[in-house]
Amino acid sequence: MTRKIIFKLLLPLILAVVLVIPAVSRAEAPRVGVVLLHGKTGNPAKLWDLSSELEAQGFLVSTPTMPWSSNRYLDASFETALNEIAAAINQLKQKGATKIVVAGHSMGANAALAYAANRGGVAGVIMLAPGHYPDLPRFQEIFKGGVAKAREMVQSGRGTQNAEFPDMNQGKHFTVNTQAQIYLSYFDPDGLGAMGRNATRLDSKIPLLVVIGDKDMLYPQAKDYIFNKAPANPLSQFVVVSADHLGTPAAAKADVVRWLKSLPN
Repeated sequence: MTRKIIFKLLLPLILAVVLVIPAVSRAEAPRVGVVLLHGKTGNPAKLWDLSSELEAQGFLVSTPTMPWSSNRYLDASFETALNEIAAAINQLKQKGATKIVVAGHSMGANAALAYAANRGGVAGVIMLAPGHYPDLPRFQEIFKGGVAKAREMVQSGRGTQNAEFPDMNQGKHFTVNTQAQIYLSYFDPDGLGAMGRNATRLDSKIPLLVVIGDKDMLYPQAKDYIFNKAPANPLSQFVVVSADHLGTPAAAKADVVRWLKSLPN
């Protein structure tokens, strides 16, 4: 049998293999889903620049409206917020995501860490300009009256009653009317919002990206407060960008995309 005849006989098999291998590779390639959480008194539109860039790079993105949004401010507890993150994760999985990264800006960064530390099951955490720090001494001093009031109401069986409580966002003080138990869930220095504690509870298999602007009020202490408390992971990174608190997500786009693409399949 000549080589020409052998080649003709094998050609259909060769073509079949060539066509099948890329299809298998595409089927097996993981699709990364990113739950992207907005900041305190914000909304998903505030992160449109970053979310649209992630979608353009091929990531599946969910941007839920959280209980700390401008339209919902503190209408549900922190625990309920974690349930809402879980629902967003399930929706991404239904769309084909095979691994999930939880990310957020400011209060959303706080919640992303809280979810990963207390619920697990994610491939990474991205914290952009982390905000809301109930476990920091300065924060505790400012809100000790509100926390004590909320705690007393909860302990006396009035946790579902509404009352006025002190609040602050990037140095601006205001009051919020919400249920005592809801307020306590966010402002308890030992609760779900305590980023220092959550960092220590993060699974060492979950890499962490913390991005902070050099003009952010948390910049001087962010690394020791959060990043250095998390278990070491070779993929974890602490990145400083030239930005203020609100400008960090846009300034961090390239770093976020690069880090997401560095995660193992």
